[in-house]
Amino acid sequence: MKKKIMLSMLVVLTTAGMLSGCGNLGTADSKLVIWTNMSVEVDTIQQYADEWGEQNGYEVEVIHQSPSVQQFAQAVKSSSGPDAVVGIPNDQLADYVNAGLTAEVPQNLYTDSDFSDAAIQACYVDGKRYAAPLSVETTALFYNTDMVSEIPATWEELVEQAVDNGGVQFDATSIYYDLGFVRACGGYIFDYKDGAYDTSDIGLANEGSVEAYGFINDLCNQYNLLTADVTADIARSNFQNGKCAYYIGGPWDIDGFTSAGTPFAISEMPTFNGQPFVTPVGTQVSFVSNSSNNQEQAWNFIQYLIENGALGMYESGDRIPAKLADQQLDEIQSNEYTQAFIAQIQNGEPMPTVSEMGQLWTIHTNNIRSMWAGEQTPQEATDNMVTQLKEAIELMNSGK
Repeated sequence: MKKKIMLSMLVVLTTAGMLSGCGNLGTADSKLVIWTNMSVEVDTIQQYADEWGEQNGYEVEVIHQSPSVQQFAQAVKSSSGPDAVVGIPNDQLADYVNAGLTAEVPQNLYTDSDFSDAAIQACYVDGKRYAAPLSVETTALFYNTDMVSEIPATWEELVEQAVDNGGVQFDATSIYYDLGFVRACGGYIFDYKDGAYDTSDIGLANEGSVEAYGFINDLCNQYNLLTADVTADIARSNFQNGKCAYYIGGPWDIDGFTSAGTPFAISEMPTFNGQPFVTPVGTQVSFVSNSSNNQEQAWNFIQYLIENGALGMYESGDRIPAKLADQQLDEIQSNEYTQAFIAQIQNGEPMPTVSEMGQLWTIHTNNIRSMWAGEQTPQEATDNMVTQLKEAIELMNSGK
């Protein structure tokens, strides 16, 4: 009888040891490990984690980490690996999903209609919800209040003013800043239907896109407002030092301009081609590892952060809440800068949440530079973008 008892205890202890050695693949425990891409807000997220943990009997460790998919895939195999990632740019989400690393969002965790369309779209990959929206950001028009007396309503007016008033600067070699021109003329990057992107349907060389890139070419070669050497950093510096009247940037620029004493204000983007100027909405999203045995608790913490952390995240890192109701908080409503970005977000859309998007950046930049140098017409530049992007996607999908 004693032998049977001892044998049973040995089996239990051995099994428990095997499970504990599997880290997140083993039994659920009372500790959560959260990675976050947000550096400034780490302490704030940890404060909310401590609150949630005390209420729910969990220890939560928040770690600043800007992981690659490979790092994350390796880390979740460890006993100290992450259960979830809080605050990662939505354009990275598809890479984790395609690598089979993310759990689908529980159906009742949040209601899509409580958030802007762009923020919700950012959480879907191939028609399925894999993340929860935390905060949003986009670009808008900064202008020097000492140099500008009347805010331009259209890009045509902006160009007319800028030619005689210090110029407008932004990195026009980047699709991130050029998307608005393309969308206003009827172009697109990848076609979007039924909750998914069709990466075989690239709209950068249709008639509308060619018209848009013709205007971008004119900004350089006809109006002399842009040159190939004006990067985002140079544009920011020139505006900060009063060398240009207009600048296109985001909430991340406000503290620098304020500290430098730059006289500035912010407005929505002027219309183009008679259409609202679409700007990319970046959404910081949160997801849970599908290797975690604490998935329910991890989602519960993410839900708690969304419902309770809006003001704290805004005050610590200027993070605009993704939840529409939180955008109505007095502290946010009273900030004119933030209100300009919130208004612009209503004309925004997320960059496609597909791995193929990563292939476009260098292709786009190189072709814009070539067009500005007179080596290509707008039609030739857009044709080349599509051809080169298709080739890059094919190579990527081949695994070579």
